[in-house]
Amino acid sequence: MSAPGAPQGPAVGGTLGGSPQPGGFIGFGGPGSAPLTPDSRTRAGTVGFPFTAVGAEPASQRAWRIVPSLGLEQIYNDNIDFSSTNQRDDFITRITPGLLLGVDTLRLQGTLNYAPSYDYYWQNDDESRLNHQGNGQFLFAAIPDFLFLDTRGSAAVQSLSGGFTPGTEASTARGDEVQTLSFSASPYIVQRFGGTATARVGYVYTYVNQDRVDPNAALPIDQLPSSFAPSEYSSHQAYAVVRTGEDFGRLAMQGTLSGTRFEGDGLYRDAYRDIGVVETRYAFTQFVAGLIEFGWERQRFNTIPQIDIDDAVWAFGVRLTPNPDSVIIAKYGQRDGFRSFYLNGSYAVGVRTRLAATYSERLTTSALTAGDLLSTTTLDPLGNPVDAQTGIPVLPGYVNSSLGVQSGLYKETLATASISQTWLRDTISLFVTMTNRDPVAQDPGVNAPQVSSEATSVGIRWGHDLAPTTSLVSFATVGISESGGGGNTNTYGLGVSLVQELRPGLAGALSYRFNMRDGGITQTGSQNAGDAMQNIFTLGLRQSF
Repeated sequence: MSAPGAPQGPAVGGTLGGSPQPGGFIGFGGPGSAPLTPDSRTRAGTVGFPFTAVGAEPASQRAWRIVPSLGLEQIYNDNIDFSSTNQRDDFITRITPGLLLGVDTLRLQGTLNYAPSYDYYWQNDDESRLNHQGNGQFLFAAIPDFLFLDTRGSAAVQSLSGGFTPGTEASTARGDEVQTLSFSASPYIVQRFGGTATARVGYVYTYVNQDRVDPNAALPIDQLPSSFAPSEYSSHQAYAVVRTGEDFGRLAMQGTLSGTRFEGDGLYRDAYRDIGVVETRYAFTQFVAGLIEFGWERQRFNTIPQIDIDDAVWAFGVRLTPNPDSVIIAKYGQRDGFRSFYLNGSYAVGVRTRLAATYSERLTTSALTAGDLLSTTTLDPLGNPVDAQTGIPVLPGYVNSSLGVQSGLYKETLATASISQTWLRDTISLFVTMTNRDPVAQDPGVNAPQVSSEATSVGIRWGHDLAPTTSLVSFATVGISESGGGGNTNTYGLGVSLVQELRPGLAGALSYRFNMRDGGITQTGSQNAGDAMQNIFTLGLRQSF
């Protein structure tokens, strides 16, 4: 989205209104989000969520686009706890009001997709729950080309104990759900100095709350143990960024100063993050640019043992743009007190095939990941998050359903690879994800120790338009994870959905999902307590107004 008087993409450093990100605009500028699905009237959502995005009208050139909706689903689940020892079935009525808002005017740009859901359990009413799901980002130009306000928010639910392959809808006990809410607001000013330089100075307020949907409910005894404790923090960040302009030709430079102070309990008490870094990019050719960065960082977290980082930051790498719809950034350097490799790439092979891959290592927590994600993603026209650098779809890093949620500071290694093929009526995607979490320090308010965990999963998605108003979506995933030396846990998921537009604005959906988990260690300490299997049948209607 763009409008006269508004900054065209990231003005300087990182994403619009967010904190300056490692690499800034120099290493990360991408081609934007390319459409990877057929342009049908009945759009499917992500794997495991085939119905929530249905009924939204195609994007238009209107300044304001407001699409309220109401969904009603009847669900039968033969194992509502996803348990191997306490198998309960139930009928569930789900009511999902939704609002899709898009705006693209001279002063205001943005997208909101908010769809909370209420699940009523007919036989086990103590399992009834309200979950919040959605994303929103808005940029307001208070004074065009000078003063801006960027606001962002996200809401998501995940399984506390894990045991689901990433991207599939976790259907589990109420006591096993964690709700994450995150919000940021950033006023900033931009000053351009002709073709010599551009400067941006701003402030970012971020709030993150991560808690169990029902804090009083017990975690099912045959699921994986957890060291989770509720997390809530606010952060205040001030930053200044100066970027060279086109007068420098092939050479681009950016200097960043950023200071963040945290307010909260536990490991966030008196915590801070400070960094000063200079980045350079030199374009050897139209397609190849070299990257160098150097600087210093200071980080402190109130952990056991206390984490104090006071060290150099450096990196060198390359940025490749083989065609206008592709970008590949590869770097090796030191940040967060350790050396690591970084990769973020999206490569368009012709007009129908796209390859994507990422690799990163960072020092973080589940709540910090939620806050950082606000500034590293943008939204597509339907409100789904995509990477701000490459435009590829993003599954929120804190919604990794294969691993349980832990409190405390850990080093997370995340790698993904995918290939998507798009035809006029079909889209097929293959993907692989790998996540590894190594404990670094304990939250002083949590008694349960952290444990190392890792997970790898592979999957395939296929979407097919049977007709202009009929879509078929299917997926299959396989994963293996290990936590705390408790042995391997194998997870399997598959599903199929048929979506039919009954009339303009009204769509119906019929779906089936299967989840299975075996192996690992349980809350009681036993190994291989038995297979947990789950069959879910759903019939639903969604009316868009």
